[in-house]
Amino acid sequence: MRFWIVLAVAVVLFGGSYAARRMLLRHPAPPAAVSDDTGGAPKRVISMSPGLTEALFAVGAGDRVVGVTPYCEWPPEARALPKVGALLDPNYEAMVGLHPDLVVLMPSHREHRAELERLGLPYLEVDQTSLEDIYASLETLGRLCGRAAEGRAAAEGLRARVERLKVRVKDLPRPRVLLSSGRDLQSGSLNEVYVVGRRTFLGNLLDLAGGENAFPDSAVEYPALSGEAILRLNPEVVIEMTMDPGGLPVDRTQILAPWKALPGLAAADRDRIHVLSGSHLTIPGPRVAQTLEELARAVHPDADWGAP
Repeated sequence: MRFWIVLAVAVVLFGGSYAARRMLLRHPAPPAAVSDDTGGAPKRVISMSPGLTEALFAVGAGDRVVGVTPYCEWPPEARALPKVGALLDPNYEAMVGLHPDLVVLMPSHREHRAELERLGLPYLEVDQTSLEDIYASLETLGRLCGRAAEGRAAAEGLRARVERLKVRVKDLPRPRVLLSSGRDLQSGSLNEVYVVGRRTFLGNLLDLAGGENAFPDSAVEYPALSGEAILRLNPEVVIEMTMDPGGLPVDRTQILAPWKALPGLAAADRDRIHVLSGSHLTIPGPRVAQTLEELARAVHPDADWGAP
């Protein structure tokens, strides 16, 4: 049975919730000390996170990346790079064979530090679990790779794009939105719908996009709801995020059908059920502005999005 579940993929990529992973930048040595044998910037970098891979390419250091995870699909040239496993199945033999002078990883990979140290592989933990972390990651990786100006420019450009969107939505009405992060689409039912809670990275993006999370504040970050529970919340807008690990196209008619079958669902009655798809939805990296903009357009479809 195929599952199109954004949440499950996010767990594999990042090791769990975004909000719970707020950690300081960690490394075995100060950033200035991370260099190759000649004392220069690292020339052979392994990335253990899609977001970090995207950040390295965004600051102009893509030519230094020699190994990535199977989930690193952007930019397209990253797909052809050697694979070194991921969070749950790191391939240390492959890493050693690539002779890296730096391995970059997320704080959620902290259980791998001891083995990297045993193998003598320099590593740097770079957090990307909030917007501020993402901005900082671009500057940090740019500085480390001798692309300081490019890193600053990438961070400033991303920040400006986010700030422009915040200005556009700040005076708009805030509809109650249910953001679905995953369910078994093959079942054709809403028996177990995982929704985004408020204390999550995606929950924060929904807030910035001008939506009011229809799910009450809770310590549970991605609660599972039944169709009956969804009706009790009765959101004005439903946004379903999907991605198909099998690479097949998203069947929007199939996705929308069970939502429209819920009797009395306000979002269905108002034709306010939206489907967003793509790997960028789960990756906290340079493409986060794209995710934020797509959420905002779904929350406020009648806003003027044509103006710069």
